[in-house]
Order: sequence, then structure tokens, then C-alpha cells
Amino acid sequence: MLAAVGTLLLPLAGTPSASAAPVAGEDVLYTLDEHFDQGVLQDVNHDTPNDDQLQLDRQTVFFPFVNVAASARGTMVRIDVDTGEIVGEWLSAPDGQGRNPSRTTVDKFGNTWLSNRNEASGGRGSVTRVGVIRGGTRSDADGTANPNGDYLKGPFGYNTCADRDGDGLIATSRGLGDIRPWTNAGGADSDGGVTTAADECLITYSRVAGTNTRTVAVDANNDLWTGGSNTQHQKISGVDGSPLTAPFSLGCGGYGGLVDKAGTLWSARYGTNLLRYEPGTGTGACLDTSHGDYGLGMDPVTGEIWHTQVNSGRTVKMDPAGTVLGTFPHGHSRAQGVAVDMEGNVWVAHALDNGTNTVGHLRTDGTFVGNVVLPGGNGPTGVAVDTNGKVWVTNINSDNAQRIDPDAGPVGGGGFTVGAVDLTVDLGPGAGPYNYSDMTGSVLGEITAPVGTWSVVQDGGVAGQTWGTVTWNTEAQGSVPPGTSITVEARTSDTEAGLAGEAFTPVANGVEFARVGRYIEVRATLAASPSGASPVLSDLRITTSERTGVFSCQATALNLAGIVVARANPPDMPCVDDAETVADVNLSAGILTVRANALSASTDQTPDDLLALPPAPGDGAVSTARVEHTRISSLLVTIEVGVIRADASVTCDANHNPVFAGSSQIASLRINGVSVAVGSAPLTIPLVIGSLQLNSTTTTSTSVVQRAFALDTLLTDVVLGEARANVEPTEPGGSPCRV
Repeated sequence: MLAAVGTLLLPLAGTPSASAAPVAGEDVLYTLDEHFDQGVLQDVNHDTPNDDQLQLDRQTVFFPFVNVAASARGTMVRIDVDTGEIVGEWLSAPDGQGRNPSRTTVDKFGNTWLSNRNEASGGRGSVTRVGVIRGGTRSDADGTANPNGDYLKGPFGYNTCADRDGDGLIATSRGLGDIRPWTNAGGADSDGGVTTAADECLITYSRVAGTNTRTVAVDANNDLWTGGSNTQHQKISGVDGSPLTAPFSLGCGGYGGLVDKAGTLWSARYGTNLLRYEPGTGTGACLDTSHGDYGLGMDPVTGEIWHTQVNSGRTVKMDPAGTVLGTFPHGHSRAQGVAVDMEGNVWVAHALDNGTNTVGHLRTDGTFVGNVVLPGGNGPTGVAVDTNGKVWVTNINSDNAQRIDPDAGPVGGGGFTVGAVDLTVDLGPGAGPYNYSDMTGSVLGEITAPVGTWSVVQDGGVAGQTWGTVTWNTEAQGSVPPGTSITVEARTSDTEAGLAGEAFTPVANGVEFARVGRYIEVRATLAASPSGASPVLSDLRITTSERTGVFSCQATALNLAGIVVARANPPDMPCVDDAETVADVNLSAGILTVRANALSASTDQTPDDLLALPPAPGDGAVSTARVEHTRISSLLVTIEVGVIRADASVTCDANHNPVFAGSSQIASLRINGVSVAVGSAPLTIPLVIGSLQLNSTTTTSTSVVQRAFALDTLLTDVVLGEARANVEPTEPGGSPCRV
């Protein structure tokens, strides 16, 4: 893959980074491995033999966090799965609203949705979304570096949090116990919104139909299905949290939930029936408790559903249609959450009962491997698989979360290792973590909607830079097989840190758009088909919308042998908004004396600043010259002219071509006392002292000149009412109507 001639190529050096530096340039083509490495790759690769292009990883490496609902404290805690560090803690709802979050789930951009099971005011529940940020430097409010500062300052390797106050910083939690207020002053956020949240990683709060909301499950479009104790279910937008569907109820479900890779919604109900709902057809069924009644998990290899029975000591395996394939013991009389990993292991959180300290381990064929003992853990309720293939369990009674290494511990049934705890994270007193849900994002990442992103920040060099097009897949290697997609979005800001406060908006391939700012961040999202086929991004090019020409314009009320009176925009190029008026003038040159009054000239350009916006139909320049009354006298001829006006314009049409027009009008004309009808039609009148040309238009491929009155004598020339409009290319064949 080679870059087009004349295009800036990135240095052939560097590796992927969590905090890639901006790429300088107004026109940059990304096409080789080294170019893509200047951005941030998330679950995409350019591995040999498919180098110099991007495709989805064969196995998603989802975000390296586990997101724990500290239910009793009304917060969510985010843990780095590699180090065990708690990177932040956030309120689950505004002050005065119900909290007690019990489920979390992660969307394809790493944001965490959580549900509030204590919210039922006004017959509605609620869900909250917490953004994710990686990289940046801790700072004070003025941007001064401070490891204990309340803010994060860019550049960021990755960020979905929102700079709501536009200060170029992200105000967000430093870690455990650093919980920023969410005052809900005046009830501003009671019906939804985060306007009073001090933490800028709280990005949406939505009221939903399901009361005491528990079900939160992300689908392939990155939208969220919700459900509550009233069995009402509803889909809300993954963009802004607004409702996308009307609520529905089949009288079941509303507790733990997931969306499988076929797009089917599964929603459990403790002690009663399981909802299986197909959004595509709007049909569903309530499956009885022989199918399970509590935790839900999915086999990332087969797509089979695993559903625990809370009191039977067994867990149920179903096919995607809901047919029971078997029930299997898991090593305890009770069970809550369940998760399945890529290696064929099933993990069951045994119970919140005080004194319970084990997680069951079986294989997807039903073989019981053994129980993982949780030293210092009490009351395991939820389990999830992290991006490294390790298993996290939350313990409600011991206020901690523990990480299990599947390859550690004794050998158990089937010759497989049972697993052993290799890390314990203290969540602080009163956490009460619940969490039988997809708290790492493994279900979405590995099963529901395999997606990956590539993002890059480009530096246009000047504030107010106008960006024009993003073009991709111009090379033969680029492909979007049926069922796959490539979505490209952009956001701009005059500061790199300010990008965080701007929303991404979709851009069309090769279609001009209007985004202004020195920096542009472009994000390409690749999504696989249900069969696992990947699209290929072969190349992507980001360019400014700098026009390839400028307008020029000028208007002159009177020009007598080089003596100019009332001229707008004397430099002519570039065109600017200008105006000049003169009340009276009395001039002599050669054989002529000219008296005139109320002389005016004006020029106008749309838009005023060509750099601020890309070319659009209607852009152009207009010049106008006007004289109220003129008397020209010589020894042989006296000419009296009434109101004259001349107009010239150039306008960009819908095809981005300049269109020129000129017109003028003379209200009255008397020569030696004899009236001559003129109006707006061109006319040439021979005189004893020379020639008089009226209403002349001269047009070329790049200009128009309109003259209302031009008297040419052997000794002296006089022009009344001249207007000009031109296009001036800044590169060969260029035009202000095109980029």
C-alpha cells in the first residue's frame, strides 16, 4: 500500500501507545503499519500476513478493568485487573434519588452502565453510565501537575469522559473513597441528566420504565436493554441514554440479563421465569424455572446460555433457542452469578450466605472440576472473566473483590486445575458488593458484538482550522463484508485536552463536513458480522477543507483619468467587506469637468472568513457602485446622468463551480439637453469628443467587470459605476468554491 503523490506520510517509526502524540499535518494519509501505529489500536491489528491494514483481533482484548457495584455504599468502584489498583469511585445516582446499584455492564467503548435497584419514584427506575479514561496527568484546577490533583490533564490515550465546563481538564475521582458530589440542586437531574455531577466521568443518567432496575445488557449496536422488578423492559440509546423503544412486559425477567450474539435478550427473575425476547421480531417467551432462575452467562465459543438455579445446587445449559441441554452440579447447594471463559470453564459464585467462601468450577461439558476456596472472602455473589482470562469474584459480606487464576491451585476433575485466588482488593467498609453481571465487558467483547477501534489525533497547526473530509478504503484491500461495518466519527477542538469535551459525530466517506479547531480526533469502529467475519480498513486520510482559491472584489463610484472617488476594497484581493461614501465631488482633468453627488461603493463576501467554513453553495462575492447625479462638461458636449448603479457578483453553485453575473442601470441620460433612453441595456453612443459606452459587461472564466458609464476621449477617460468580482486560484485550477 503506497501513499498518493503529494500526500504527507507519517514517519515510519513508532509502536502503538496508550497516549499517542498528535500527528502534524493538514493532509495526512494513514496506510502503512507505521502510520496506524501513530494512533491508538483497541482490539484491531495489522498482523502479518495482513499487514498495512487494520482488521479485528481474532479474540477481543477488552478494557482492563472490573467494575464493581458497591451496592450498600451507592457507588461503583473500578479496578485495574492487572494491578488491583482502584482507579476511581463514582456515585450511582444524584442526591435524593434511589441508589443501591447491583449490576454493571460494559459497552464497546469501555463505558460502564449500572442499575439502581432502589429507584422507583414516579413509577420509573434508573441507570447511570460512567465513562473511561486512560492516560493523562493529575493536576490542579490551573493545569499545574499535582499527583493528588482533582483533575486529569491531557493528552489522553483514550477518553470517553466529558469536559462539561470546557476548562480543558477532566474532573474525576482519584480512587477509592474519592467520591465527587452529585448535588442534584433544585432537582435538576431527577428526571435524567448529569448537569450537577462534579465528576465529569459521570456521562449519562437516565430514567427508565423498569422500576428497581436490575437488568442492564448491551447489544450489538451498543445500545442498552434495561429491565426492572415490574418486568418492564426497554432499550435506551448508547449515545445519549434516551429511550429508543416503548416499554414492554411479558410478565417475567427484570433481574440479571445479557444479549447473545444473535441479538436475543435474556432477562432472569429470581425464583421465577426467565425472559427470552427477540427484538428483531418483537416476540418472546417466559421460560419456567427448569431453565434456571438467577445468574446468566454465555459460552463465548458456542453461544450456549448458562443459567444458575439459586437453590438446587445445579446450573442449567441451554441452546440459543432456550432448549435445555443439561443440568450440572457446581459444588454447593446455592448459586448466584455465573460466567464462562474462552477455555471451556464455567465459574459459579456460590452464595451471599454468611460463611460461604467458594466459587464452583466446572467444564462446559458438565465435568465438575472443583471449588475454588476464597481466603478472606465471604459471600461470593458475582463472577466475571477479565481481559487476561482471569476470573473476578465479588464478596458481599467481606467487602472485597478477588481475582482467580484458572491455571493455579490443585488438579481437579477431568485433570484440570481448580484455580486459586492470586489477588484480593479491599473495597472499604460498607461496600456490600453484589454484581452478578458482566462487570468486565467479556460478554459484549467476546460474544455479543466483536468490535474494535482505531483513533488518531491530528494537529492542523492553527487555531480555527477547518477540517473538510475523511476518506477511507480507497485501496483494493479495504472491504466491508455483509454483516460487518466500519463507522467513522470525528470531533475537533482548538486544544488537545479540549477534545474530551466534544462529542463525536459520524462523518461520511469522502463527504465534506464542517468541523473547526486546531485538533481533530477521528475514530474508526470496526464491527464483525454474527459469523465473525471482519471488515478491513486499508487506509484513512484526514484533510482540511482549505479552499484552493479566494475571491477578489472591488467597486468604484468614479474614476476620472486615474482620480478615484469612493472605492470599496482598494486592494481588490482578497475580497473583504468594505464600503465608502462621498457626498459631493468637483473634478477637472484634460478637457472634462465632472461634478457628482452621493457617490457610494461597497463590497461583501460570504462567508466573511473563508478559513472558517468549507465551501458551500451560495458562497461568493458581491460589489456595488452607485452615483446619485453626475454632470460632465467640455467645450463641445454636456452630459447629465441620473442615478447609476453597477453590480458584479461571483457565486458558488451546487456543483462547486463559480458563476459570474453583472448588471447595471442608468435612470436617465441627457446629452446637450437631449434625453436618451438607456435603462439597463448595453449601448454605445459616438460623440464628437469620443465614445460613450453604457451598461457593458466583460466576463472571463475567472472574472466579471460591470461598467455602467464609460466615456473615452483622446485626452481623458471617465468611468462612473464600475463593479468587479473575481476568483483567484491559490493553486493551479483552484477556486474558492472547491477544496
